[in-house]
Amino acid sequence: MKTFDSDRRDLLRLSSMGLAASAFTALPALAAKKPAAPTLTPMLFDVRTFGATGDGKTVDTPAINKAIEAAAAAGGGTVVFPAGNYISFSIRLKSKVGLYLAQGSAIIAADSPKPGEAAQIIADP
Repeated sequence: MKTFDSDRRDLLRLSSMGLAASAFTALPALAAKKPAAPTLTPMLFDVRTFGATGDGKTVDTPAINKAIEAAAAAGGGTVVFPAGNYISFSIRLKSKVGLYLAQGSAIIAADSPKPGEAAQIIADP
């Protein structure tokens, strides 16, 4: 009976040492495989870089839509409107693209022009 207990204890002792040894050898491998921290650098797209004037007279729709397209093509980002009045027709928003209007900026809706007419502003700048 003592032989059975002794063998059982030896088996448990040796198997626990084997588990401890395998865990000890796996630690450096686990430590080396840390996931890289995601970069949190925001992608900013200034509408003036794409040709917007923000003067309250020029229709800036093409520049605004180009900035939104560039942000979407980059996988997402924020389209920034510096201070100014941006007259625009329809803006085509995309997924993962945000709009940031700085203090003193406004997007002003313009009426669609009739054939042969110039664009009219809906709101006063």
